[in-house]
Amino acid sequence: MHLILFNPRAQRAHRRLPLSMLHLARGIPAEVDGQPIRWEILDANVEPLAKERAERAIAADPAGTVLFLTVMPGPQLLQAVPWCRHLKALWPALRIVWGGYFPTVHAGTCLADPMVDAVVLGQGEATVAELIPALARGLDPTGIAGVQTRGGVGPSRKLSPSFRFGEAPFSALDMERYAARTFLGRRTFNHHSSVGCPYTCNFCAVTNLFEGRWLADPAESVVETVGLLHRRYGADAIEFHDNNFFAAERRCVEVARGIAPMGLRWWGEGRIDTMLGWRDESWSELARSGLAMVFYGAESADQESLDAMNKGGLQVHETVELNRLARAHGIVPEFSFVLGGSDDPERDVRLTLELIGRLKEENPACEIILYMYTPVPLPGMYDEAVARGFRFPETLDGWLQPPWSAYEQRRNAVTPWHDPALVRAVYDFEAVLHARWPSVSDRNLRPWQRRGLRLLSEPRWRSGQTRAPFELKALQKLWRYRRPEQMGF
Repeated sequence: MHLILFNPRAQRAHRRLPLSMLHLARGIPAEVDGQPIRWEILDANVEPLAKERAERAIAADPAGTVLFLTVMPGPQLLQAVPWCRHLKALWPALRIVWGGYFPTVHAGTCLADPMVDAVVLGQGEATVAELIPALARGLDPTGIAGVQTRGGVGPSRKLSPSFRFGEAPFSALDMERYAARTFLGRRTFNHHSSVGCPYTCNFCAVTNLFEGRWLADPAESVVETVGLLHRRYGADAIEFHDNNFFAAERRCVEVARGIAPMGLRWWGEGRIDTMLGWRDESWSELARSGLAMVFYGAESADQESLDAMNKGGLQVHETVELNRLARAHGIVPEFSFVLGGSDDPERDVRLTLELIGRLKEENPACEIILYMYTPVPLPGMYDEAVARGFRFPETLDGWLQPPWSAYEQRRNAVTPWHDPALVRAVYDFEAVLHARWPSVSDRNLRPWQRRGLRLLSEPRWRSGQTRAPFELKALQKLWRYRRPEQMGF
């Protein structure tokens, strides 16, 4: 049997290690009934001819090949649907298995299309260890834990800490393709050291997948992996893509101490109220270890909106305090805001944009990312959206059409109570904000271009006249300015 683990192209070709496929590969058995299992990872983000390579491999033995795809809504879905239909039409004996966020949440929609034979739900390492032998023996995989087919869904699969599956098979990739030059360093690699998040924010897709469960690799395992990337592949910077890397103070301090001698710069995601309570000594350890930036979900300056999001008691004033604390330690806070999630979206937007202005005045280095609230199938705001007529598409073809084709970008007015004029006002403000303070993560912008944007945007910023900044948007488009969430480092 030949397995192709395929990573469709994202919004832009990010030079990030395809961790979902690397982790999945750890569950592949070496053989089934004495017959070896061959597998390879093909990544369309770094290999322009990845699809062509896959098609040649499938043509050699369609019945003996299984194609695994990881799929997110948006660009990956737009690529996966027509391509998989094309493959299935050419080779009906080919088996196609989807996994990742979109199939996990919308499994029924995926399986309604005859091109998809099975869906892996959630964490996949232990699931494929059972699924692959079944497929190799020609058995119906219906009933396997963590698998859904048109015949039914198997039992839920218990989560396991990632480290228990062993080291990721980095040797299966051309690692030079993933040594990205970013604002962090010349050779930036990424790692994921935990499963899930201990919080249950009701606007967050992570809650859909893990329901407040968080299983972290031990600090020594994290240090070992980072050390391997540093020694073997020359990493001088690391992005930790954990949904909440900074959930436990002691673990983070141990990791910081372990990687400090390597001279790396690094980035991760944390929570404002969690890190605000950490000891000053812990912050100093993080800074000494090379921590350059932390991503935080600030979400809103409207306390009612924060409470409606089930942010676990986060207070608006804590965002202001964290901004000052991070500045004192020389660590850049990257604040993400999810706007328009309250009963009064206009108030939420007004208060939040005012807060952003204050944050920037007190700490110009802080980074700002703006999204509009988009419904996630969790109790709370989603129920209100459904009551007002919100519905997800029931077919994959529906997901390929606007506005759903860009849904994961969270920048349109699909939420029932969002007025298009309000959404437009938010992104007019964003254009002025990013002209006045261009993101440090966009390395393509030259110093003179940064100065030009600042100079041109200064009158608008000071006067608060952010409506219709066509001149700024034109320059940002001409100079290919990339916002932090686009850059992906």
